[in-house]
Amino acid sequence: MRCLSRLLLLAAGGMLASCIDGREEFWLAADGSGRAEIRYEVPAALASSLGGETGIEKLLERFVRETPTLTSTSHRVTRQGERMAVEFKASFKSVLELIAAVSGDSVLAAGKFKPLVEPLIGHFDIRQRGLRVEMTRTVSPSKALPGAGFVPDSRFDGRRLVYILHLPVVAQESNATRTADGGRTLIWDQTLKEGLKKRVVIHFKAAMPLPWWSLAALVVALGLLLGWLGRKGLRRWRGGGGV
Repeated sequence: MRCLSRLLLLAAGGMLASCIDGREEFWLAADGSGRAEIRYEVPAALASSLGGETGIEKLLERFVRETPTLTSTSHRVTRQGERMAVEFKASFKSVLELIAAVSGDSVLAAGKFKPLVEPLIGHFDIRQRGLRVEMTRTVSPSKALPGAGFVPDSRFDGRRLVYILHLPVVAQESNATRTADGGRTLIWDQTLKEGLKKRVVIHFKAAMPLPWWSLAALVVALGLLLGWLGRKGLRRWRGGGGV
C-alpha cells in the first residue's frame, strides 16, 4: 500500500506540476488604486475537477460581483489540448481593499477551489508608518501541488512563477529577482521547481508620495487656516486702537 500510495502521488504530482505556469502583474498608483493582469495555466484534468471552464467562469463572476473595489474587469477561460488558461484583468480603487478581498475566507478560495487557490494567493503582511509602506506576501505553491516532490526535475522544464509590481516611486528595499524602470518595477521570477522547494516570499519597502487630492486638500486647509489667522489678527489690531 505504501508503494501504491507513492505511485499515485507521483502520477498526480506529475500531472499537476508539469503544467502549472503563473504570471501576475500589478500597476500601483500613488493613491493606492491600480490595475492587474493575471494569467495561470493549469492541467485541463485539474480544471475539470473544479467544474471546468463553466465552474471557473462562475467563480470569477462571483468574485467580481462581491468585490466592489474592482472596476473595468474582464476574464477568459480557454482550453488548448490538455491545458487550461485562466486570464483575469481589472482595475481597482484600493489595493488594500483588493488584498482584503482575496485574503482569508475569500470568494476565490471557496469550497473545492480552496486547496489550489489559497496557497497561490498566499498570506499578506502590510505595515504602514506615515508615507512608508512595507509589504510581505508569502506564497506556498507546494501546498497547491501535493505530490510534486516525487516528480523528476525534467518535468518542470519551462514552467515559471512570475510576479511583477510597478510602483509610482523607486523602492527603498526589496528582495526582487531583478528591477526595471530605475527601480520602480520589481520582478520576482523563478522556476516552478524553485517555487516548490520553498515558499515564495515577495517583499518590498517604499515611501509612497502623497496623492494629488491629498496635496490639494492640504493647500485648501492651509489657505483656510491662514485666512482665519489673518481675520483674527485684524480684529485684534482694530481692537487695540488700529484704523
